[in-house]
Amino acid sequence: MMFRKTNFTLFLLSFILITACSESQRNQKSISQNQTSEVNDTTVIDVWNGSRTSARRAHEREVLVAVLESTEDEYGLWKLKEHTEDYHGDRESHAFEEYDHDLFVTVAGNKKLENEEKIVIPEAIMQGILGYRILIIREADSAKFANIKSEEELQQLRVGIPDTWPDASAFRQSGYNVVERGTYDDMFERLHNNEFDFTALGANEIEGVFADRADEVRGLIMVDHLLIYYPFPLAFYVNPDKPVLAERIQIGMDKLDENGVLEEIFLKYNEELIDRLNLRERTVFKIKNPILPEVMNDFESSIPE
Repeated sequence: MMFRKTNFTLFLLSFILITACSESQRNQKSISQNQTSEVNDTTVIDVWNGSRTSARRAHEREVLVAVLESTEDEYGLWKLKEHTEDYHGDRESHAFEEYDHDLFVTVAGNKKLENEEKIVIPEAIMQGILGYRILIIREADSAKFANIKSEEELQQLRVGIPDTWPDASAFRQSGYNVVERGTYDDMFERLHNNEFDFTALGANEIEGVFADRADEVRGLIMVDHLLIYYPFPLAFYVNPDKPVLAERIQIGMDKLDENGVLEEIFLKYNEELIDRLNLRERTVFKIKNPILPEVMNDFESSIPE
């Protein structure tokens, strides 16, 4: 009798032990599945970052990364899928519908996207430094430009702007003689060929242009004492099918503005450049920007002292 009771006790203990092991394995499997689910739930964000200099591309990317990092607690993990091919002409306007990108950065109020569905985040990414336009001229004309003292004198000359660039509206409305044709890729050749007298590029891009396109700009120089300024903020444009991403970008931009990270990133890329280009000491001609969206009508850039 005692033998039977002992066997039953051993059987019961073995059953309990096996059951406990099975439950532990199920729990471990559940944890593993949850961890895999978290990895699979990482949001892949398709961003177009082409048709810009490498310096501007790096600046925009760092702002976006900071925005996404600052919102991980609310929206989860993320991964960028970046495209850097150039879109010429109006191809930029097809970034969402045709190329299926999730977001990209462009000038606020870009006319090429006027009739396209999009969500615009009305926050300036680079404090508007793209609106500080530095003149590029033929070196042979340096004496002529050195003698320019007034905006009226500059307006008598021809400014070259690639076809579809949003700058053209600002210059025309302010009385400049605009030659709008061609592309960014042939702009310097056309300046060499005397099709216009000068062009003007953003202060944050101009050094990169002279470094990356050395052969094309040979014989061209930057004017070192004049500056054309207009409010020209860059903003995130988000695919209209991605409202949650747009919400995340807006919240992240608010955070970066409040905690000072946005300005830190700006100074990282532009503080020394502002000094090298002597932006604070130039003669400035201010013009209006007619394409600013209403929500950013009061935007003005200011270079940190």
